[in-house]
Amino acid sequence: MSAIAAVLNRGEPAEVKSVRAMLAAAPHRGTDIEVLSHGRCVLGICNQKEWPESALASEAGVAVAFTGTIDNCDSLVEELERRGLPNTPPIPVQLLLAGFRVFGEEFPNRLRGTFAAILTDGARLWAFRDHVGFRTLFFREDARGCYLATEAKQIVAGAGIPREPDYDVLKRIFYKDYDDSTPSALKGVRRLPKAMLLAAGDNGIVLRRYWQPEALLESARLSEEDVRGRFAELMTQAVARTLTGQDVLSLSGGIDSPAIAAFAAPEYLKLTGNPLPALSFVFPHLPSVDERPYIEMIVNSLGLELHTYEKRADPFDRLREWVDILDGPVPHLWIPDGEEHYRVAKRLGFRTILTGEAAEFVVEMRPFILPHLVAQRRWKALGEQIRVLRAKRRSWKYLGWKVASTFLPGFVEATYTRVLGHRRLSRIPDWLDPRVISEVKARQIVPVRHRWKDNQLRRFTGPGLSIELEADEICQVLCGVQKRMPWADVDLWEFFLSLPAEVKYPYPHRKAIVRGLLRGKVPDPVLDRQDKTFYDDSVKERFRYDELRYWLLEKRHRFDGVNYKRLAKRIEDESFDTVDILWSIDLAKIHAFLDLW
Repeated sequence: MSAIAAVLNRGEPAEVKSVRAMLAAAPHRGTDIEVLSHGRCVLGICNQKEWPESALASEAGVAVAFTGTIDNCDSLVEELERRGLPNTPPIPVQLLLAGFRVFGEEFPNRLRGTFAAILTDGARLWAFRDHVGFRTLFFREDARGCYLATEAKQIVAGAGIPREPDYDVLKRIFYKDYDDSTPSALKGVRRLPKAMLLAAGDNGIVLRRYWQPEALLESARLSEEDVRGRFAELMTQAVARTLTGQDVLSLSGGIDSPAIAAFAAPEYLKLTGNPLPALSFVFPHLPSVDERPYIEMIVNSLGLELHTYEKRADPFDRLREWVDILDGPVPHLWIPDGEEHYRVAKRLGFRTILTGEAAEFVVEMRPFILPHLVAQRRWKALGEQIRVLRAKRRSWKYLGWKVASTFLPGFVEATYTRVLGHRRLSRIPDWLDPRVISEVKARQIVPVRHRWKDNQLRRFTGPGLSIELEADEICQVLCGVQKRMPWADVDLWEFFLSLPAEVKYPYPHRKAIVRGLLRGKVPDPVLDRQDKTFYDDSVKERFRYDELRYWLLEKRHRFDGVNYKRLAKRIEDESFDTVDILWSIDLAKIHAFLDLW
């Protein structure tokens, strides 16, 4: 795992030492540093000697810095040959140089994989990261020029600005009010959104989205047999792209990771001659969250090689150190859990970890389908949805409200949410100001007629996975592994996006289409599960009130919207439920980050 950086000055050539300082600011990315001066721009890369993923190159007046993996090198070579560029090596930097000559700024959309790149002709600069946002890029523009780098701390080092927190960003992070373009928690550093092309020159910076997934929405007209065949083809391609021969699958007893196993196991056997290894965490002493019976059923059915461990990670472990290296707090994600999992995989000799993550975003964004069908006047599909919901004993009152809500103006609901919405917020702690959260929710309201479309696309064009992915990638770097998510393969994701709503969600059951597509490949008891494992007992078991007292009550910081008097009483009573625990740990991360100053 590695990093890239660049400085483009406006009036004079950039200094090599600035780029070297940027790369040196994140030594965990590697200490093998190379730089390339090209006109008024300096590009740089750093690599870990045991895992070089970055490269520099220049040709025909253009230079490039690249980090990551391109999964479709062979098909890109064939396409370039058809366009009159024969003998292009299947090497990322060479493909980028050739691809930009042929396709210009449209080329990034043709790439597949996890990557970030910066190109320059010496006077201008272009930068982008992959469609989903697995690889990171941050940037800053000031009077001197433009700075780009893999991590926010590298921008601070190169631009010579103070390293200080941005309180407004911290508030947005804590109250889940961030989007894909929310700046870094380090003041003065901006995040390059996923699937976005940055162009910089003498006239400043312009951002343009290079991927337009909304054009694909409900565009396919496929038979049931065609859907099944296309899914099998794309899922096979997705897992084949991620396999390296040193792989392990993170396996649970749900549907998402067994789906990966069903397609990856035969591909891994062809690649290595061995059964696909699987790694699962188990809870022998907590039957309510232990999925081992389902896991073993999957392993026996697919012929996997199973490794297990008991999850013991402390969510407060090295909290200050983590927020420091991550350049800010990360909501939702417990980094120590990820570190424990990655280090177990590394000790077992694995380098790439396949997971079933992101499947929810691909196949389970079901809300608002009834208003969508009403707005589109697809009465037959609407009638079928209502028939199934009635069979599940949904009342006519409930269904009538769902249909009628199609015509509810968005400003009416937003006003209600601001004024009275806090009365409905039962899933937030009583030590948070509900008015703050109501205001956030009101600003995020989309008119009902457009919510289905927004819901389908927001993981592409909205916050999606960005902040969590960025932090998780740094954790992988420190542990010496790489995680891949076949469900997030762009071609597979685009396929599901193209399916009409009534095809993608034929019944109001969780992941109904996937259950059908996997029938015969994954054991029926797994596919027929109607329960979902929640890890509340494990969360409560590993939660420590003494650590919470230290971070939330013994520090000088006070955060807007938090009733610290009531919080102190709840901590003293040790009466937290799971919702309290999750919010309080996110707040502890905020305090730990502010404690750096």
